[in-house]
Amino acid sequence: MPTKTIYVSEQDAPVFEEARQVAGETLSSIIARALREFLARQKQKESKLKEISVHIGSGNSEHEQRFYGTKLEDWRGFSDDQEWWLQASVYSTQKGNWAVLLTTVCKASLLTDKKRWKASGDYLLDSRRSDLFVGTKPEDLKGKIPTDLLYLVEDLASHGEAPVTFLDI
Repeated sequence: MPTKTIYVSEQDAPVFEEARQVAGETLSSIIARALREFLARQKQKESKLKEISVHIGSGNSEHEQRFYGTKLEDWRGFSDDQEWWLQASVYSTQKGNWAVLLTTVCKASLLTDKKRWKASGDYLLDSRRSDLFVGTKPEDLKGKIPTDLLYLVEDLASHGEAPVTFLDI
């Protein structure tokens, strides 16, 4: 049987001892079980990847792009200059990148100033356009997406790999 040596810091030693006492098993069997559970969670996470199809561009110049990933969050809000109403979907890709599908829906005045848009005819404009922005870290998206949306991506990134928190309740 192969032998593996695990070095445990002094501060973690009580955790290992308590786990051995609680489980009533050898430390080796506890570590093996923990590794099996970890691998099962990783495989489950990988299996949740889906082929994602998005349409980029506008009007007749729209084209399809595909990638594998997981949709994490939807967002709606104004552009930084408050001129446009936007929608976005935030994804985690199979390679661990961040992808943001940002769609310009309409001029913000259509939502905030009905008198103005009726007079200007802005409601007749087809301003819908979608862009896909990809970055290895949220900071790579700075200046490409609205600040409020960037805060959301940074918040998602700060919660680790999975958008799931295991509660000990």
